[in-house]
Order: sequence, then C-alpha cells, then structure tokens
Amino acid sequence: MKRKLFLLTALMWLSLMGFAQRKEVVILTLNDMHAAIENFPKLADVVDSLREQYPQLIVFSAGDNRTGNPFNDRYSDPSYPMTALMNQIGVAASAIGNHEWDNKAEGFRHQMRRSNFRYLCANMKAPDSLRLHVLPYQFFNIEGVKLGVLGTIQLGIHGIPDCHPDNVKGIGFLPANEVIPDYEWMRKECDVLALLSHDGYETDQETAKLFPWFDVILGGHTHTLVPANTFHNGVLVTQSLNKVKYATLVRIAVENGKVVSKESEVIDIAHHQGENEVVANMIDFFHQNEEMHRVLCTVERPLTDVEEIGCLMADALREESGCDVYVQNGGGVRFSEFPAGPMTVGDVLRLDPFGNESMVMEMTGQQLADFIMQCRDYDEEVPPFVSGIRYSLTINPKDKAHSQSIKLFTEDGQKLKLKRKYKVGTSNYIQTLCPLFNGEGVGATTSDLIERFLAKKGSVDYAGVHRIEVK
Repeated sequence: MKRKLFLLTALMWLSLMGFAQRKEVVILTLNDMHAAIENFPKLADVVDSLREQYPQLIVFSAGDNRTGNPFNDRYSDPSYPMTALMNQIGVAASAIGNHEWDNKAEGFRHQMRRSNFRYLCANMKAPDSLRLHVLPYQFFNIEGVKLGVLGTIQLGIHGIPDCHPDNVKGIGFLPANEVIPDYEWMRKECDVLALLSHDGYETDQETAKLFPWFDVILGGHTHTLVPANTFHNGVLVTQSLNKVKYATLVRIAVENGKVVSKESEVIDIAHHQGENEVVANMIDFFHQNEEMHRVLCTVERPLTDVEEIGCLMADALREESGCDVYVQNGGGVRFSEFPAGPMTVGDVLRLDPFGNESMVMEMTGQQLADFIMQCRDYDEEVPPFVSGIRYSLTINPKDKAHSQSIKLFTEDGQKLKLKRKYKVGTSNYIQTLCPLFNGEGVGATTSDLIERFLAKKGSVDYAGVHRIEVK
C-alpha cells in the first residue's frame, strides 16, 4: 500500500513538474505605422490592458515607423514624436522599413540614438563610418523562455529598399532569403524563433516555405491585413494593415523547451474606446503647429478613388512646373480617398510626405510611352497618374509585373505624336529609379508646388476624373 502511494505521489509530482514547465511567449506586433500618432492613445490603452493580462507581453514593430504625418515628419526634430511614443509604449525591437531612410542615414541614426530599443536587420551591411550600429538579431529572455528575433528588410528592383537611392548610398544590401540561412544556428539557441520582416506578405510566404524552422514571421511592408491564425508551411505569419488601425497578438506556448502551440488574434485599434491619458497629452503637444492647420482650398465633392487624387496632384505639378505632361507615380499618392471640405497644409504633406524635388526633362512621345511603362513596372505594378495626356496600358498576361504595350492620347482623345518632343515633369525619386533622361530640378518640392496650386485655385473638384485604362 505504501509502495502504491509512493508511486502515485511520484507520478503526481512529475505531472506537476511538467505542467510548471509550460510557459507562454506573448507578442504584440505592429507594422507600417507611418507616423499615425493620433492612434497612439488607443494603442497605448490596449497595450496597458494586455500587460495587465500578460505581464510578460513584448511589443515589436515590423518597420516603416515614420513618413506619412507632417506632425512627425516635419517636427523640429524630424521623427522624434514616433520615437518618443514607441519608447512610451515599450517597444522592444523594430525591423528597418524602407521609409526609415526617408531622412537619410544621418536622420535615421539620430532617432536610433533616441530609441530605447534596437533596430534589427540581417541583410544590410553599413560602413562603420555611418555609426548606425544595427543588430542582425536579438535574444530576449521572457520568464525563462528564450526568444530569438531576426530582422530583414525588403529590396526593390534595383537591389535597395524602396526609398530614394541617395538616401542609402554606400550601404550594401542582399536579398533576405539569401542571408537567412546564415542564421539557422539561432534555432538551436532559443526556444522560440521569430522573423521580424519588412519584406512583404508574398515574400513572407516564400520564406515560410524555404525556412520552416521559424515559429512565426512578424511581417510588414505590403500593408496586408493577414487574418488570425494564418499558417504557411507550419509557420504562423502575421501582418496588421497599416497606420495603427490594427495590431496582432501572438501567443506561443512552450513546454520543456519546445513550442507546443501557437495562435494569433487581430486586434482592432482604430475602434477601441479607451485612451491612455499620458499619451494623449503627448499627442496634443506634438500637434502644436498652426501652419499645418492652415486651409489651402475647398474640395467641392468627395474624392473616392486614388486616380482622382493622383490626377489632382499631376495637374498641380504640371501647372506649377510649366510642363506639357506630368507623370506622378502611383506609389507616391498616399491617400485613396478624401472628403469634401477644407484641405490644409497638413493634408498635403500627408498626401505627399516625401520631400522630393520636381524635375523637368525633354523626351519624345515614344520615349514618354516607354517612361510610363517603366515607371509602372518599377513602382510595384501601380500605374502612374498623368496630366496633359491620357493613356491605355496593356499588361503582359503571362507576366503581370511587366507592361506589354501602351497607347498615348491627348486630353481630347487624339493620338499623341510619338516623334514630337515634350516637356515632361516628374519627381527626382522617379527620375532616379527610371534613369532614361537627365532632368533639371525646378528648385521646389512637389508638396510645395501642390500647396501653391491649391492656394491659387481656392476650390477643386476632381470627382469622376479618370485618364488611365488598364487592360
């Protein structure tokens, strides 16, 4: 009887010991926040609530923390508001997004030094002279569970992140999936292995197929709202749209050093009711800029389509640059809609936050056609918006990343003369990405020219304006 009691007690003890070793890593991941500081009081309240439930909560960002809000990007210390807010909510690490480079390496370095967290990127090699001190990976100890996090950044068609090439001059990059195998050793060094990726959802799916030894990929870049509990090749993959509208909560259970379950939950931040008072006061302080609230014009009818807004921008830039034709890249239009009513300086700087200079160059109609197709293919397959012409674009059905043919028309529908020379405008960003021609700068940023145009007009109506047909 005593022997049976001893064995029963021993089994109960071993069972309890096994249960005690079951622990949980809880991650809140954000991506592509783009300086949406107005949503941070709600985000901070959500983080506070989660930390009450999960004291071990760790917060990550998958990059593109800045660019998109002039109260951050044009602050006296550019991008400091986002840095301060990320510090306030306790971000533990961030991937480097392509827009982290928008204030050049010097500006990025300045904010890195102000950050209470590290930026992670394994597929970037910066010279020591830049003093960026980026880590490829970082380990975290979460109540006895070792979490390893590797960081990566996307590369565009020219082998650099999607930013102005001058902003990353002298910095080397390699495709993420060429570098990741060098870090497979991390799998043996930690209980949970995460990839903090600013590569885009399509690439993240490919990464999961190639490297199933990751437990989770915390993704960004493509502004995709990935549903809860999305798995690819056994790897949990997340992404939470953009601008702090959503976040994703990841829970990974570990038992005896092995992952036994993992799940995710998408959290709606935009419609959360509570606010963190301290963070709300910080936002009020950062908003103390009267120039941003200055009204430039009235939008007569709601703009409900990105092409309507792109045509407005292209018209403004053509008129103020003195061009025959203006080509505005689709990726540079940061609104997809705008309500009827006042448009302010701050609105324009949200619409066009990059600070690019407007350029003018001379080209024939045929060269213009080639330029538009190249612009579309280089700008993540988004067709550029135009002023002074219309066009019909045919996409290669076997390779949709490449345009097949294009027809150009005048504003009244006549075929454009392909041998005639035209004065064509675009931004210095696009002129650098599509270096067919040398342009001359007009000495003003594109946002300055749009502000000037709108102030002259007083009111605008672009509802229903379309100039592109894509087949």
